Amino acid sequence: MSFDQIIINSCSPTFCNIKPANIFFVKKENFLQSEFEVWKEAFRKEGLEAIASQISESSTAILILNICWVKDILSDLQVLTYLSKKGYKNISLQSFIGELFIRMKKQESFPHEVGVILGYPVEDVIEFERQAGHNCKYCGCWKSYSDVENAKKCHCRFSECRKLCRKWYEEGFSINQIITKYQSLKKAA
Repeated sequence: MSFDQIIINSCSPTFCNIKPANIFFVKKENFLQSEFEVWKEAFRKEGLEAIASQISESSTAILILNICWVKDILSDLQVLTYLSKKGYKNISLQSFIGELFIRMKKQESFPHEVGVILGYPVEDVIEFERQAGHNCKYCGCWKSYSDVENAKKCHCRFSECRKLCRKWYEEGFSINQIITKYQSLKKAA
């Protein structure tokens, strides 16, 4: 799978504005800075930020996020309380992402708190940690312990979005054209 295909497959719900962020990991040899910069510029035109951080000798984490949406999530009182208990002191967007990548690099344990900016309900993130990933009520894009119907709807919406974006990309559409096509499709529905 090419780097472009990885980005389409991993991030289409975010660049189509139906998910606040996506994170994925690529092997160092598959990360192409020049291709990443092209995507980063395309995303910036759409109000999205693309951040890459090498978290180990062999792996790079790539985070694509809707800045305004993630800032709103990080201002939620329940999220702030949770992150404060996790040891985050300054919960601005930049400091949270910086600390998140530092925690990934330490590799002590995966920082599951990333789930809150990925759009997962904070209740599910907390319960995932408490249950060590077991005993969920539904497993789709995330392990749901609370609102199963919403999790199912999100999973279907994200899956359909990925499928359409892959199809359009394979037909030769650019990222900006894909975003425009998806937004037109949403408006027509």
